[in-house]
Amino acid sequence: MQLPEEKIATIISDKLFELTYKKVSSADEELVYKGILTSITMVELAIELERAFSVSISFMDINTANFKSVNAIKELIKKTAAK
Repeated sequence: MQLPEEKIATIISDKLFELTYKKVSSADEELVYKGILTSITMVELAIELERAFSVSISFMDINTANFKSVNAIKELIKKTAAK
């Protein structure tokens, strides 16, 4: 994947907004603990990100650690794309 990190973060933020109707104030904002993401929306977001980035996210990777912030999700996407 050759997208700049800022573009990856923007796409993640946009998908988050589409699913939750909530804007993220920063790339480090806690998504799960602030109630922005639930277990259901984590799965929905993973599906949307798989489509957007043409990657396959393992079910085992859909957890609060990997989805705790936009930056954490960005790192997961980069790691998944590198496989």
